[in-house]
Amino acid sequence: MSDNTLFDLRPLLTQGIDPLQTVVERARAVGAGGALVLLAPFNPLPLRRVLAQMGFSSTALRQGDGEWRISLLRDGQGRVEGEPTTEDCPGPTDLGAPVQRQADGLHIDVRGLEAPQPMVAILRLCASLSGDAAVIVHHDRDPVYLYPELAEIGWTADPLPGTPGEVRLLLRRGMT
Repeated sequence: MSDNTLFDLRPLLTQGIDPLQTVVERARAVGAGGALVLLAPFNPLPLRRVLAQMGFSSTALRQGDGEWRISLLRDGQGRVEGEPTTEDCPGPTDLGAPVQRQADGLHIDVRGLEAPQPMVAILRLCASLSGDAAVIVHHDRDPVYLYPELAEIGWTADPLPGTPGEVRLLLRRGMT
């Protein structure tokens, strides 16, 4: 596999950079029948849907280390396969952030974690839950990149009062 077909998104995400534009630029350079492989700390479903509109079919495979390998083929069909199920997602003890069950829901504290760890932990927790579970996020900054990801998986985020210097959010599965 050439260096042009493998793209590791993790360094960009670690720097807090949204990789969308860079990935789209690389994808434009892939000809019909060509391939692109992405490495990411989570399954970037919204990105995969954007690439599907460009004619890429994709599959996502969770690796043994918890990272994701997204295989893209420019076949003109734009299928998004392998969407995660609750079996694919880690339980609350595997998130890299403390989770506590309280009367008002599950609390996850991502304060002090470097990007993209807070977003990854929150998305993994949401994906591992079923039913009408509520998640209360304790964050040290406004997670602007998290909101569209939550919307893509059908969750809403509402601000809650927090302590000084804390952003607290109530996450719930959206009403449809």
